[in-house]
Amino acid sequence: MTTLLDDILATPQPWSQQPIAEWRDMFPAQHGASLDDFVVRECRRRDAHMDMRNVVGQTAHYAGQSWRDAVLEPQYRPGKMRDVFARYERNPGYYFNGELDNGILLGSIDGEHWYTDGGGNHRTVVAKFACDRIARRTGHYPLVRGVSTSHYQPDMQAWYLFCQLRQRHADLIQLSVTREGGERTVVAGAMEITWHLRFFVQDGRFGGIARAEHLDAARFCAYARHVLAHGGKPSWRDRVLHRLVGDRDRLVYRSLA
Repeated sequence: MTTLLDDILATPQPWSQQPIAEWRDMFPAQHGASLDDFVVRECRRRDAHMDMRNVVGQTAHYAGQSWRDAVLEPQYRPGKMRDVFARYERNPGYYFNGELDNGILLGSIDGEHWYTDGGGNHRTVVAKFACDRIARRTGHYPLVRGVSTSHYQPDMQAWYLFCQLRQRHADLIQLSVTREGGERTVVAGAMEITWHLRFFVQDGRFGGIARAEHLDAARFCAYARHVLAHGGKPSWRDRVLHRLVGDRDRLVYRSLA
């Protein structure tokens, strides 16, 4: 009987030549600001079904190799890769009948492209090839049953503006951000975790004692857009407000109001 490994050797598929993407590249750091510090929502699901065509990468291990090379010339643990393929031959229903039991952990930012993160890198490779062979034989692409998923949603606008201020005006404006909260709720069978971003801004553009204030995400974005729109230079209105507002624990900018 032809094994899954025999099929991979005999019939290379175009998708299998694609490189395995690196999950950590989805959380870039620019100007000292890492995107993972701006995640405001995470949705976790257990015992989910997954179309393995949507799994495009993983954390470390085989990232950078093509999917096919990860099988034939594994750069991380060749023995482990051989073992998971041998176990598939003994129990090919493992990935489709629930026995997987959350043995593959997947993460995503956009909810469409998924990466193995935290467990199941080898099983992900097997599952992708197993599903592909079944689809070619039956005309139906099966879903893997019993994976865990985590969908991360960062505040991209706040991150972008934070990076822009750091890049252009770090000499006069000092920034920091923290995540607060971490409230957990169950929604439609999923665990949702939410955070609130809290920014601390020190604005030294007016000379003398810097103005400083803690801001939520909406007010920070309004402040950042205002500063960037004026090229980092205080507008005439800002200078008037600076003279009128003696409290240095307040920033001056065109607020949401």
